[in-house]
Amino acid sequence: MVQYFVKDQDAKGDNVDLSVRLSYVCKVDREHSRIPRAMHLHRDETEVVLVAEGSGLYNINNREYHAKKGDLLFFNAGILHDEIAAEESGLVTYCIGLKTSEGIKRENWTLLPENISPLLHLGEDFPMVLQLFGLLFESVKQVDPYFVVEHLMQAFLYKMDVCMKTHQVRLDSVDYNLGLRIKNYIDAHYMEPLSLRKMAEALRINEYYLAHTFKEIIGYSPMQYVIRRRIGEAQNLLINTSENITKIALQLGYNNSNYFQMVFNTMVGMSPGRYRKSWVKDQTAAGK
Repeated sequence: MVQYFVKDQDAKGDNVDLSVRLSYVCKVDREHSRIPRAMHLHRDETEVVLVAEGSGLYNINNREYHAKKGDLLFFNAGILHDEIAAEESGLVTYCIGLKTSEGIKRENWTLLPENISPLLHLGEDFPMVLQLFGLLFESVKQVDPYFVVEHLMQAFLYKMDVCMKTHQVRLDSVDYNLGLRIKNYIDAHYMEPLSLRKMAEALRINEYYLAHTFKEIIGYSPMQYVIRRRIGEAQNLLINTSENITKIALQLGYNNSNYFQMVFNTMVGMSPGRYRKSWVKDQTAAGK
């Protein structure tokens, strides 16, 4: 698995809409797809994932989706998601991160409307979309002049728009319920010291009822959810920053770095340091 980050560049392309910029590209092979990617979100970026081979299970904004070869997944900025690949699934994916240019507020732009399913079955559009993902990956990998990346991005965004209009499926509305109320509380406080009792007291709910209701709606116990949020955020920080492991542990509410590393290793199957080394390869596009 290799991930290439694209650093901000001065605009060089003519007649190119630069309101949306490429942030990173990566290709996740079968070996790395088996490494659990815990619940996480991208605060300032939208991620688009293409399943090139195999299949995987994705939990996106509290809904489960089974994606297979030829499917496209959208993770708008701020949307929580889990990624699970069975060992025998042979999952291979391409990922592209997009961000809005400076001066455009993130909340004013989403690639996929919220009422549309984040999973698209591409059908006959799959070969062309696969080629576009591959071209962007190779262009950034080979450090092509940045205007080449800009034009490839425009072709990619145009094709995404066509695919969304052709293959979109509308989502049923979800009623706000107690499970989502508990989830919202945890999402706001998961980096703080949390216990079932503290949650129950804050929400004025019986502990047993809170735990039972949450698991029935979300699929995890409240404390399992807290751990998945923390480890998912740890994975984000390991991939996207150079902060040391002790500092990351403290940010996530772990006063003991060794305990944090033990929890991380139990969930992910490797130490935080090994995870960071296995995931990231920095690369700057030419033309800086």
